Amino acid sequence: MAMKNVIATPEYRQDTLLEEWWNSCEKGNLLPALKKHWRIFVLSVFGNNHDPGKEERLAHKFLFRPMEYFLCRQDPEVVFEELKAKNMPSQLCGKVFKTGEPTYSCRDCANDPTCVLCIDCFQNGAHKNHRYKMNTSGGGGYCDCGDQEAWTSHPFCNLHSPNEVNQDEKNPIETLPVDLTDRASALFMAALQYIVEILTWNQCDNLPSDLQVEGELNDTYITMLFNDEVHTFDQVIKTLQRAVKHCTAQQAREFATLVDREGRATVYRGCFTSCEQCRTIIDQSTSRHGSKPLKVQVMHTVVVAHQTFCLRLMVWLQKMIEKSDGLRRLFCLLSMKPQEDGKSLMEKLLLHDTQLWKVARILSHQLLMAGVLMDQECKKQFAVIFTKWYPNVMRDFARDDHDHEVCVASLSVQIYTVPSLARMLVTDHDLLDVILVPFLAACEEKKNANGVLSLSKADRTPSFKRACFMLYDLKYALLCKPTSDEWSDKLRESFLRGHQSFLKLLKMMQGMDEVKRQTGMHLEYEPEWEGAFNLQMRVDDVISSFTEWCSTDRTVYIEAYRQAAQMLSQCRDTTQKSEQHTVCGHTVKCLKYDVQSQPVSIHLPLSRYLAGLHVYMGDYNLQFGCSELNVQGLDPVKMIEPPLRVQVLIAQSQAGLWRRNGYALLNQIYFYHNVKCRQEMYDKDILMLQIGASAVDSNEFLIHLLNRYGLLLWIRPEYDVPTGQDDNVRQTIMLAEEFLNLLLIILGERYVPGLGQVTHEDTLKREVIHLLCISPMSNSELSKNLPDSTNLKADIEDAIHAVANFRKPTSVGTAGSGKFELKNECYKEFNPYFYHYCRTDQSQAEETQIKRKKEEKSANHTLPPPVPPKFTPQFAQISNLLQSDVLVHILSLILQRSVAVRSRSWSETQLDRVLHLIGLALHEQRRNIHEGNHNFDFIGKALKGEPNFTQLLESLVTDPKNISHDSTKDLLSWILQKFIEVRQMTSSAEANGPVEQLASSSKEENEAAKKRKARLAAKRKEKIIAKISQMQQNFIRDNADLFESTDADSSLTRGTSEMDISESAHHETPVALGKYQSLPCSIGITKATCILCQEEQEISHNSRAMVLAGFVQRSTVMSQCKSRNPTDGENLDPLFTSSDLHVGSFTNSCGHTMHADCWQSFFQAILVKERRRLSRIPHSLSYNIVQLEYLCPLCESLSNTVIPLVPALHSLVTDSDLCDVNLSFGDWLDGLQKTVKNATKQESSSASKGDPFPFLPSSLSSITKMMADSVASNFQLLWQYVNNTKGGRFSESLMEMMKKFAKDVYSFGLGVDPDDMNHRVSIVAWNTCAYTIINLEQYLRYENKPLFGASPSRNVDCINALVKFAAVCSHIMPQEVIKKHCLRLLSGLLSNGLGEGDDPQCIIDVDMFHYLVAVTMALPSLYTEGTTASNLPLNSLNNQYILELVLTAHIVQVMLLHDRSQDGEEGGMEMENDADSVALMSMYTEIRRKAGCLPPSNNDPLPWQLTRHIKRAVLPFLRCATVLYHNLTGVPIPAQLQEWTEEVEPFCSYLSLPTSFSELFLNQGELLERVVNQWCSSDVLRSRLYSASSRSVVSYPLPVNHLIDLPDDYSQLINQISSFTCPSSKGNDSQLPTMCLVCGLVVCSQSYCCQTEIKDMKVGAATEHTYRCGAGVGILLRVRECQIVLLAGTKGCFIPAPYVDSYGETDQGLRRGNPLHLCKDSYKNLQKMWFTHCIPETVAHNIESHMNFMSIHWQHL
Repeated sequence: MAMKNVIATPEYRQDTLLEEWWNSCEKGNLLPALKKHWRIFVLSVFGNNHDPGKEERLAHKFLFRPMEYFLCRQDPEVVFEELKAKNMPSQLCGKVFKTGEPTYSCRDCANDPTCVLCIDCFQNGAHKNHRYKMNTSGGGGYCDCGDQEAWTSHPFCNLHSPNEVNQDEKNPIETLPVDLTDRASALFMAALQYIVEILTWNQCDNLPSDLQVEGELNDTYITMLFNDEVHTFDQVIKTLQRAVKHCTAQQAREFATLVDREGRATVYRGCFTSCEQCRTIIDQSTSRHGSKPLKVQVMHTVVVAHQTFCLRLMVWLQKMIEKSDGLRRLFCLLSMKPQEDGKSLMEKLLLHDTQLWKVARILSHQLLMAGVLMDQECKKQFAVIFTKWYPNVMRDFARDDHDHEVCVASLSVQIYTVPSLARMLVTDHDLLDVILVPFLAACEEKKNANGVLSLSKADRTPSFKRACFMLYDLKYALLCKPTSDEWSDKLRESFLRGHQSFLKLLKMMQGMDEVKRQTGMHLEYEPEWEGAFNLQMRVDDVISSFTEWCSTDRTVYIEAYRQAAQMLSQCRDTTQKSEQHTVCGHTVKCLKYDVQSQPVSIHLPLSRYLAGLHVYMGDYNLQFGCSELNVQGLDPVKMIEPPLRVQVLIAQSQAGLWRRNGYALLNQIYFYHNVKCRQEMYDKDILMLQIGASAVDSNEFLIHLLNRYGLLLWIRPEYDVPTGQDDNVRQTIMLAEEFLNLLLIILGERYVPGLGQVTHEDTLKREVIHLLCISPMSNSELSKNLPDSTNLKADIEDAIHAVANFRKPTSVGTAGSGKFELKNECYKEFNPYFYHYCRTDQSQAEETQIKRKKEEKSANHTLPPPVPPKFTPQFAQISNLLQSDVLVHILSLILQRSVAVRSRSWSETQLDRVLHLIGLALHEQRRNIHEGNHNFDFIGKALKGEPNFTQLLESLVTDPKNISHDSTKDLLSWILQKFIEVRQMTSSAEANGPVEQLASSSKEENEAAKKRKARLAAKRKEKIIAKISQMQQNFIRDNADLFESTDADSSLTRGTSEMDISESAHHETPVALGKYQSLPCSIGITKATCILCQEEQEISHNSRAMVLAGFVQRSTVMSQCKSRNPTDGENLDPLFTSSDLHVGSFTNSCGHTMHADCWQSFFQAILVKERRRLSRIPHSLSYNIVQLEYLCPLCESLSNTVIPLVPALHSLVTDSDLCDVNLSFGDWLDGLQKTVKNATKQESSSASKGDPFPFLPSSLSSITKMMADSVASNFQLLWQYVNNTKGGRFSESLMEMMKKFAKDVYSFGLGVDPDDMNHRVSIVAWNTCAYTIINLEQYLRYENKPLFGASPSRNVDCINALVKFAAVCSHIMPQEVIKKHCLRLLSGLLSNGLGEGDDPQCIIDVDMFHYLVAVTMALPSLYTEGTTASNLPLNSLNNQYILELVLTAHIVQVMLLHDRSQDGEEGGMEMENDADSVALMSMYTEIRRKAGCLPPSNNDPLPWQLTRHIKRAVLPFLRCATVLYHNLTGVPIPAQLQEWTEEVEPFCSYLSLPTSFSELFLNQGELLERVVNQWCSSDVLRSRLYSASSRSVVSYPLPVNHLIDLPDDYSQLINQISSFTCPSSKGNDSQLPTMCLVCGLVVCSQSYCCQTEIKDMKVGAATEHTYRCGAGVGILLRVRECQIVLLAGTKGCFIPAPYVDSYGETDQGLRRGNPLHLCKDSYKNLQKMWFTHCIPETVAHNIESHMNFMSIHWQHL
């Protein structure tokens, strides 16, 4: 116990302590000596709440290091190295898997799916060249490499291969020194005794007497909260905030995370009273409403300290035994050595497992696996101990509330899957009975009054669900199926005892969930049905395993069959009455039972198990009812009764008789036929009916079926007489159809080994054939529709490849899965009545096959029944059904009703099934003729009577008046032809006439009828067309004036666009800028149709405004500095955009147009609807109405704004001739510089303070006064043209939409609240135009596509609208603001505007294209008068000079940032240095000298290299400028730019720029030289270039960003991630590590431990990262789920990862486990989605199509 005061760490001498321990060891009293030391130092180390680092150091110094020295008597490291050298090379890997670590199972060599390899053993072994499966570990298992029982071949990898020298098995303990062995024995035993004593100690306030410290108790207690699997995280967090003083939400989340991870956590420290108060609050808060409270205890600190030390001691012991094989063997022997009470220490831990908390359990299991399970001899002993206490372990587990993987019960998989251990346990320790007895005890609690299991939802206790884990253990134990030579008498006895117990379980399940037909009213409550099916699916594997065991030994088989038959006889109702029925002269005594009124159960596992056993009877030459079986009362009629009732129930349900029983019955029927259950349900019921057909007289069998289906009246000829009860007749018709279908199945489904002469491979091939007859399927679709491969005795892939060809996707470069197509020779196996087809599958398969035959232009479109395989001798009697009197009567009756003019009880479906039955009979007749068997004579019976089959068939072929389907007619002709062929083979009579004549005559009549109908239809069509034409002409004649004014080509809605590739009307090359600007044309949308009101309208400035649906978002996709967080929009000055393009605003559009007022009405309706919805449905939709989001009314693309459509800009200005303006670039530059200086001077003389833009604009006249007269006149003339506009003001609606769009771009682009009058509104509008153009240019450059003609029209229209809006944006802002923006922009290049302010910049910090767009749009307002103006940036000379200035600055950027070491152009052909190159080289040297660069050296480029680099670097800028000015001016694009080119000359020509860039610097006057000098001499520039800076320095051309590179093999990625630990929880494994594909960072997703807050909203680590990395938009990979997460704000969706298997299919969740490799096409599509900003749109579309995405709290990911 603890003292009142915190005990200081006492001093001690290690040598004295060790001497005392050694002496005690010699006397055999080591444990008391250790406890004497531990009772002091454990409390001082673990009881003082030290920080983890200090606690670890103290524990090593005072507790563990002394034990190591005690063990070794010298330096432990030296001794351990010596012991390690004596180890034999381990043949067992035994690596314990961490959560999420990749595991591999070889499908060719593994004995069962639980045999797995770690990645190292897999990569270094032979299995990587085999067929293997990959998965991620849940933690807890270990690698089976080296275990020869786990693998059929190649059990060793190269790392663990056995030595070639044959070495005798040697006891590893003998390699240890004797004295060390004695010390280790004493120390290990003492440590284990201490661990068991403390962990099983059940008192919370004191310790055993020998661990008590002297003195009085200290009142220091701990409130310890324990984990359970009942309460949620939120419940625990809220409870802790109420119960614990001053507990914040973050602290509560940390406590909850710790409790979940480790199983318990200290939530409060203090005196006993306060701790007890905290415990009481937690207990009361969590026990409301009758729920189980959270487990919480008040514990003394001294108890917790010793428990903590126990955990550390277990870890230390594991490290010790891993250092030496001898120490491991010694530990194992000691741990399983019986103590005084007869139990070993390991047994005590085993039995007290459920008393431990989570981390204590895990550590004890790891110690067990590292020690006992790694030693084969000890593993065998432990297996016996585990089996001995198995009932106790599972009973405790069923009452426990922890997950299975952290309970000791989970170790069963490590024992029972080892064949030798399992066989030994089954033989010597009754393992099967040991497992089944406790499970039967658990089942006893669930039995109803009839002794049948009743699994009700009302019983909420999970104990039975947990008890079902015993069925998995039973499955594992049965994996070691013995061969016929391996059986022994003892094994037989033990197995049959277990078998008898298993039959008791099946008896309890027989008759579960009985249903009774509802009459009068519907069921009020849906009955429980899921529990029974869940139990059935767990038992399925066990049933098949028991069947296989029984089939390998004659003695066992006979006794097992006898036991099953006797158990089944106990389930029958002995009081059941019978009744006699006579059909066709055969009188039969039938059981009296009405399915419509008496209860029926779908669950008949005992009957089905007996059917599964029965097929093996022929293997031992046994017969039904033979004396060897000696089964009393084995009546085949009673055997078939239960499955027959189920078939009748399903038939009646199909006929609509059970509609009032609700969905529960429909669900049961669905799963009864479903591939997950049908092997042990539906298939076995059919098999039992076939057994009955083989054991009962054929006529008697059919009468039993007719009686149970209620069709004894239907088969009478007089049934066709009308009685007025049409409802009953319709139901009877459907029941008759189902009855005939059952006959087809009983007679035709012979692909069961033992029933038909087939193999398991044949059975599987047939399944595949019939699936592919529906349609070509992918590998996953086939696998999903085939039985579980673990239950099959044949390989699925082999079967698929044997009957099908794999076809990869036909489109080149597209990602997608390939399909399997059936081989042509396999189509003949198609059976339309295949018993695993549902109705939909059957009709689809028939349509597909008929369509295939028509496409192949086959003469015969018949789908006849295929030739079935032969029955085995045991079941040969089934074929007699086809020649029985009753069936021949039924076939004849239906054929007669088909020929009749009218029959109320006939249907075409009945005829089709009868024809297939006749086809089967003809196949059987043909086979018997070939075999010389004359006992089968279907033909003879068919020809008796009047009319006979031939006459009836001929009548139907000649006059098929009642038959509407061509397929039935084709089948009829085929049957008649085969009938006559087989009849001729019997030689009993001659054919009455060739069937070909009958068939051809009927076909000719049909063809003549079709032609006659076609001629009549054509005549009617001609008359109608002539009438419509006449009406048209009359209308045109009466309304001639309307048609004269109609535009001949009114459908044209757009002018020449960027996508036009036709030659320009101009003969010369178009020029967009300068004095010689080419004539503009209309581009973009000129006429649009509103998608809401369908009204078409011209786009003009003074009419109703038209808008495009648009979406604005912040973007970082082009960022050149991924480590930099996006700047807060509130404090961002966006005028000078950073050159690294770290964050921008992107705008896109779906391209659909609307009237502004129509859109406003539409959006208001959405608002009203959303307000109503929120009151009913709390979860969000695919769009967030709070963020103004909506879906486009036409295409449902996500939108959050509308882009106003502005008419062509050149239509808004008067034509002007600039030829009389003689203003040079230098004079233009001088005028602007004077303007900037004058504005700066006025500012300095102004007294205004605090103005963010201190410039005072000057008038044009004040600037011209400073110029020479000639220059002044030209300068003034230039600006007169700028101010020369026409057309008046924009309409109010257009102005309103312009303001709205500007406000939305500002708000969404900066992530701030809307503010109409903020001075940054116009800047953000210009920036979004620039950013969108750059993004388009980079994407087209990445794809090597031309700049014009390759973009979708919606992108073209969007950019055109953005450019025109940017041009008119100044109309909605005060002119003074625009002027100040313009002056700031000009001062940035012409003055020292960049170097001022809180964040000084230099020339290389600015993106020049953003600058170009802003200055182009702002410059026309520089000299305007008044508050508003209508100036447009269309002055071609102004724009030319702006472009030249900005391009000059950009070239300077390129020269300053040119890095020769990164220049990839060193290779290649050397070129000559022309004059331009030499001039550029001179400027390059001068510019870098002024910037303070190093003097010229050999590392400098050659002139021609520099020129090539500059052209390549400025090409993206020129491409962007071309897009800008093309949309601004409307000048058409030359044909040369409509093709992909990397030459700058065509762009320079279009932009009126010199192709020799040196001309931009030369002969431009001294002013430009001074400006360039000013750029290069900046102190800020030098600090950027030559010192570490937070701002990144880019290089040109800017590289196009990509998603991160992923490894080709997915297992490499899993292995990389397996080492990732949660950054918030001290290195613990992360449950859902998620990798950002943009930057590669791995985060701990969907976990409370890593939650943070953003804008007062709790978000997970993934969401928080997307805000930093992608401005709220992210694309991440959940590695362990193989799943992509797309996040957009608070919404998201899942899509498949870009990893596919060899069939081109993704595998979300790694469910199939096939090896996955990176699909480059899929990854490229993801890259495109991310780079083109389609993630929000993709998320919205996925949420719309997957409603379950709406309920996910995406922000918590």
